[in-house]
Amino acid sequence: MAQFAVLVAGLLLVAESQAGDVGFLSKSSLNDYDKFITPTASQFTIADDKPVLHPTTQGQDFDLPKTAGNEEEKAAQKLLANGSNTPVTLSAIGVGLLALATMLGVRMRRGLQPASVLASPIMEMKSQGSDAAPTVGWGSLPSQSSRPLTPAYAYVNPTAQAPVEILTESPAGKKQDFLEASPYWDQKTVPVNTWKNKSPYTAKVVSCKRIVGPEATGETCHIIFDHKGEMPYWEGQSYGVIPDGVNPKNGKNHTVRLYSIASSRYGDDMTGKTSSLCVRRATYWCPEMGKEDPAKKGVCSNFLCDTKAGAEVKMTGPTGKVMLMPEEKADTDYIMVATGTGIAPYRGFIRRLFTETTPAGEAYKGVAWLFLGVANSDALLYDEEWQAVKAKYPDNFKLDYALSREQTNAKGGKMYIQDKVEEYADEVFDRLSKGAVMYFCGLKGMMPGIQDMLKGVCEKKGLDFDEYIAGLKKAGQWRVEVY
Repeated sequence: MAQFAVLVAGLLLVAESQAGDVGFLSKSSLNDYDKFITPTASQFTIADDKPVLHPTTQGQDFDLPKTAGNEEEKAAQKLLANGSNTPVTLSAIGVGLLALATMLGVRMRRGLQPASVLASPIMEMKSQGSDAAPTVGWGSLPSQSSRPLTPAYAYVNPTAQAPVEILTESPAGKKQDFLEASPYWDQKTVPVNTWKNKSPYTAKVVSCKRIVGPEATGETCHIIFDHKGEMPYWEGQSYGVIPDGVNPKNGKNHTVRLYSIASSRYGDDMTGKTSSLCVRRATYWCPEMGKEDPAKKGVCSNFLCDTKAGAEVKMTGPTGKVMLMPEEKADTDYIMVATGTGIAPYRGFIRRLFTETTPAGEAYKGVAWLFLGVANSDALLYDEEWQAVKAKYPDNFKLDYALSREQTNAKGGKMYIQDKVEEYADEVFDRLSKGAVMYFCGLKGMMPGIQDMLKGVCEKKGLDFDEYIAGLKKAGQWRVEVY
């Protein structure tokens, strides 16, 4: 600021010395001069986030306009009559002052920029694997290795009135403790079936974003809903969705489909008024047709993945208590096994334990261990979030991926989820013997492989598989939700 003041003073002294006895720096003369050296706000429009002059003024010389009113013409003639060099000098001074002020303003704005990164139309990038209009979301962000972590990312829907933030840590000085039971681990007040099929809740879509890369096997979307705090839920529960339209087979409205909720009870923006779903678009490739058969596509998954901001969706629930976290013992280990969108409930767990400032998170002393199986790296879901948690809590969070088309197991075959868990069989069994809770969520086809693997491990350890699993179930340590 001091340097700026010195430069301004120097320029004014130069102008005063050249003005001489004419008095160009007098108040009245400067007012006349300002009329055609400085464009007013009314002379501008905004196009593509850049100021553009109106056609009537664009391209004109604001020192000596070619077209001006009578008052401006008289002022210009008066200036020219008192010396041809002075107007040009003052013009240069004006341009210099304007440039200095602009640079100072840019630096001030950068210095005051908040930690949250807001995606403006200029900053938007196309989603991966798409030549469609620019969108903003996980699918459009650089990889974790090429982009530094920041406290928060704000994903902006161009049609929304305000940005919707997907926070990666709690805002400074704020806690997420306003939707807790008393004590926080008491599950007596878990909301169940607040909204039923005959009287569903109508939520509004905040955003729907593709979150996988171009080489992923299929499309997966993260969809955020605004429920205004009227559809509360707990981590591990599910929502029912009733897609629009009727079933062509019977002419009746479509029936409800269940989806695991992919956010904590506080939502991605931590206000307690939003919820999220992780949905893979279900399609069917017909070998006879040589293309996807639209008649066999998943009705509800396509309905959800096609939604736009502002759309209304009929929802029921929340339902389920099987996948809840038993939080009474703060040192309980959670072993979470998922394939594909089965990651949804675990995202709620991990955000509650590590991302948000919750009573459960502040008390937690155990280990949360996530196993995720997908086809390839492009199909990984929420990887940036997991990497951020792992970097911040290396002693409390473990992460292992099974990439079937990129990795091989110990026998040289494809690396499936059961193969990755088997690599750590001794540690997994040890943690289970100490009270760890093991979760399974995803396609039901994952379970036979998981069970065969565990049966083999039990045999090596001299354990009866059926008795062992029955004991885990009775103790609440074996929790399964497959579809």
